Amino acid sequence: MEFTRNLRKGTSGDDVLFCKQKLLELGFYGDHITTVTRKTFGADTLEAVKLFQAQAGLTVDGIIGKQTWAALFGDTATGADPITKGTVSAKAKAICVLALTRIGDLYVWGGSGLTILSDAKIQAMDEEFARAIKFCDSQYKAGFADLMAHDCSGFLSWLMREMDIWDDRKNCDGLWALCDVVARNELIVGDFLFRNSATNVNDETHVGLYLGRGMVIHAKGRDVGVVVEGINQGGSGYWHKCGRCKLLY
Repeated sequence: MEFTRNLRKGTSGDDVLFCKQKLLELGFYGDHITTVTRKTFGADTLEAVKLFQAQAGLTVDGIIGKQTWAALFGDTATGADPITKGTVSAKAKAICVLALTRIGDLYVWGGSGLTILSDAKIQAMDEEFARAIKFCDSQYKAGFADLMAHDCSGFLSWLMREMDIWDDRKNCDGLWALCDVVARNELIVGDFLFRNSATNVNDETHVGLYLGRGMVIHAKGRDVGVVVEGINQGGSGYWHKCGRCKLLY
């Protein structure tokens, strides 16, 4: 079957069923789904598409467009990473999917889902406002819309709030306190990564979210905003600690 139209939640047809069968074959549905027969694109399929897009490095919008179709039925299509099945909680998966929709957001000190991005507001919040404002301007010129601003802990706090896990804002130390320690080789999707102070190993200064397959998303800094990069992008020792947030399990 060839691609003829964009498929999204609410659409139906033989092409929808064709895609659903492929997603099931690759293991992107939850364990409770063992067969697909309906031709309707529903909530379970939306989640499966987003997980596939995240693993394939595509824009995570839940829509099967030309690129997603090509990746799904191309020679390089791979099954779901085993850590996305069973051992990872639904909350951890959902937070990673949501996080991927915010690539390109701003870094502003104290921000946590901040939507007022006027120069005056950024200047009032961040001593290094000039860099943040410059990046904001460049993002709008590049075509970004509906931007938000976060600092590193504010980004994870916003994700937790959006998923109704809490109604709170915690700094890096507060997020670390919510975690069970895990070894780097035990990392799974949704785990938190931390940097600590050079002078105090008990002072957490930066945090990111592990996406699996060696990828991390974090509000990195004023010049780059929210980015996805390899876990060793800043060197093999960039991340000092790994934690599994107890509120996600």
